[in-house]
Amino acid sequence: MMNMISRHDIDDNEIRIITSQKEEPVAHPVPPRKPKRRYTVPAIIVLAAIVAFLICGNAFWKRSQHQSGTGGSNVGNTAKADSISKAFVEISDTTIHGVSLTVLRPVGGTPTLAVGPGPLADTAAVLVMPAADVRSDNGAIVGAYVVQGQLLSKGYSKSGFCAIIGGTPIIGVADATPYLEQALESGGYFFRQYPLVVGGQVVENKPKGKAQRKALAELSGKVVVIVSGDRQTFHDFSQALVDLGVTNAIYLVGADAYGFAKDDSGTFFPFGEKEDAPLQNTNYIVWR
Repeated sequence: MMNMISRHDIDDNEIRIITSQKEEPVAHPVPPRKPKRRYTVPAIIVLAAIVAFLICGNAFWKRSQHQSGTGGSNVGNTAKADSISKAFVEISDTTIHGVSLTVLRPVGGTPTLAVGPGPLADTAAVLVMPAADVRSDNGAIVGAYVVQGQLLSKGYSKSGFCAIIGGTPIIGVADATPYLEQALESGGYFFRQYPLVVGGQVVENKPKGKAQRKALAELSGKVVVIVSGDRQTFHDFSQALVDLGVTNAIYLVGADAYGFAKDDSGTFFPFGEKEDAPLQNTNYIVWR
């Protein structure tokens, strides 16, 4: 059915003005709109192809830059992550007021304690150093000693200590410390030794002889092992550590006690003399 068009109706291209008087409405024609430009299908296809080409080309360029080693910080960050995931020891030599020192800084790896000669043959170990003293009369470990939360030795001997809680080594000096209890409860590690440096100050110890000295120390916020190049008294060694910038340090078994370090190339650096038959309770702090 066809609709009848009234004179009062308006077309889509007309505007009707309504006044207050009863006048005959006047229809004003509206200029025709310009037709919108419509893109044909071939044009859209060509445009999509150009965009796809630009995206693929950009991705290929980035990939080639990364593979060629010119990708800037991304390549550097990847190399840094790889170097940290591979544990090794940075080894540096210095001389402080005539005292020669070798600084061993573990990079990567996790410290633990171990009893017996096993760590000396452990190919995964990158730093192995003797830790607590062993009595010459009965072969017992001197002072409290904890391995994986198990108390292997007890008793108070020296005020210096190292606790390893959650893989983090803590160096301190105290006759009684809550870190011993934390090591027992958390499956951690703990041993006692002579204190050498506390808060950047030298700690005096009774032994007065000279020997090659070793220390577990906090230097520039990092835990390191420091070995003297020649025989030193406790005082002179401790003073050299303070002058180097060490804030806290405890002793490690010195003299000819054997240990080793491996640098980033896998080169082996021995310290001390390896014994054919070490004591049963000879123990070590080990980074793997």
